Amino acid sequence: MDANSHVNYAAYINTAGDLRYQFFTEHGFPPEKFVVLGISPFYSSLHAEFLREVRMGETVTITFALSGLSTQGERWRVHHDVLKANGKKAVILDLEGGLLHLATRKSALPTPELMETFQLIPRTGDFEVLPDMRRMR
Repeated sequence: MDANSHVNYAAYINTAGDLRYQFFTEHGFPPEKFVVLGISPFYSSLHAEFLREVRMGETVTITFALSGLSTQGERWRVHHDVLKANGKKAVILDLEGGLLHLATRKSALPTPELMETFQLIPRTGDFEVLPDMRRMR
C-alpha cells in the first residue's frame, strides 16, 4: 500500500514478472532452466501509466503480450494491462529488456528452445521487430 491507500506501484511490476515466469514455466521453461543456462531476463526500461485506483483486496486481471522482439531474441518488449473487475484498465505497463549472461554480465542470446517459447507469447497489434543489440566483445 502507498500513502494514498492504493496498491504500491512495485506490486504491479512484481506481479507482472510473476505472470511472465508462470507463462514460461507452463511452456516448459521454468526459472530453474534460466539458472542452469546462466542467463536471466533484465529490464532496460519501464513505463507505467496509472489510470484508475486499485485498492487492497480488489480483484484485477493482468494481460501479457509481446510488443517487440529482436530477430535473435536478445531484446524484448512486453505489454501488460491491469484490468479492474469491471474490465476497465487501471494500469498500463510497458517493459523493455533483454537477456543477461550471469557470468560475463553481458547480453546473451536465447537458446533455440527459449526462442521457441518466445514465439508462443501472444502479440500486440502494434508488435514490431526490434533491432538486435550491438554485441560487446
